[in-house]
Amino acid sequence: MTRPRDWCKDSTEAKSANRVSVTLVQAAPYQQTLAKKLASEGMLRRLINFAPSLDIQEPNGDGRLERKTDFPAFQLTKRLFWGVWSRLPKQLRLRPPVTSTVWLADRLASSWVPSCRIFHGHTALSLASLRTAKQRGATTLIEVAACHPRHWKNVDLEECRRFGVHSRDSSGNLAERLIRRMELEFASCDRIVVPSAVANQSFVERGWGEKTVVVQTGVDADFFSPGPISAPSATFRVCFVGRLEFAKGVGYLLEAWKRLSLPRAELVLVGERKPQMEPMLKSYGGPSVSLTGFLPRQQVAQCYRQSNLFVQPSPNEGLAQVLLEAMASGLPVVATDRTGAADCMTDGREGWKIPARSVDALADAIWWCYRRPAETRAMGTLARARIESQFTLEHYNQRVLALYQELAGPDRKLTDRNF
Repeated sequence: MTRPRDWCKDSTEAKSANRVSVTLVQAAPYQQTLAKKLASEGMLRRLINFAPSLDIQEPNGDGRLERKTDFPAFQLTKRLFWGVWSRLPKQLRLRPPVTSTVWLADRLASSWVPSCRIFHGHTALSLASLRTAKQRGATTLIEVAACHPRHWKNVDLEECRRFGVHSRDSSGNLAERLIRRMELEFASCDRIVVPSAVANQSFVERGWGEKTVVVQTGVDADFFSPGPISAPSATFRVCFVGRLEFAKGVGYLLEAWKRLSLPRAELVLVGERKPQMEPMLKSYGGPSVSLTGFLPRQQVAQCYRQSNLFVQPSPNEGLAQVLLEAMASGLPVVATDRTGAADCMTDGREGWKIPARSVDALADAIWWCYRRPAETRAMGTLARARIESQFTLEHYNQRVLALYQELAGPDRKLTDRNF
């Protein structure tokens, strides 16, 4: 794999990108400023927005985005699907109705795909839309924020097997119909956009290496930022943010934490608690483990600021967004080699990169940070600097624009697999 290039362009080069017209499907949090960037550069043809609800937007005469239509009937149908599902008896409630709702949303959106040079879709949401775009001559991209879905599911099943639980309520236990839908997108599109080397490898292993290109994501470094400098707290606080399930590595974290039994220390687990975790939380919890449940974004940012260390023990991520959020908040990180950490941090500089599924390595890294508060704070400062230099939302935008420019060339060939 060749070295990633610096895609920060000067003003003249940026203006040359105006020849590229783009239809963007926006669904990921790190894309929140991409549409406005494309509009300001005269590149955005149409935005198909999936978050927080489905609507269609276009730039108006002065470059601002203007809603063209929304789909209230779809929103009502979606609520009905999920309402019926949530009221089913547990034994009949197999999986959430994700496949049905994304199919319907995509079918509605596909009628709004205009002629354009680039169609930038999002996995699971864009099968009909990208087919429409291809019929109209566009080069088509599908963005995937994680590893290959079959890799994701296999890891989920393996983690549940290791801990002796059923995987039915796991987020990674995707329906076969949804996985096949995503694989049809991979087969139909011209390029698959992934966020990290580890995600890229999962696609290479499935035979998609020639289509896959790495575009590292970014984070809102204004919203996720360090708090005011204050006297060090007497409590050493370790933070985890994400779904509390075995596929996220929470089982290994709980084992390591109980083994350490650190005085004046607290483990804060932020996120939705899956039923599969309840027995282990009862056995490995205690007064030093705090469960917050799901928190709104503002409170998550505050939790980062009140912590000393962020831990991402997952055995299966693309480039974990929470990893970038924590680093932007000035936290050193302990993350496994399956989280995309190798793309955004240097082991021993902004934190520690450890082998996935290793309780020993996880406990050792937390212990090191606990014993060396000054060095740990210095790592947090370096983590913030790394985000500011390479992983803001604007860095992601520039990497995407560079990819568009290269794909819009006459031969549409990539000279570098990383952007």
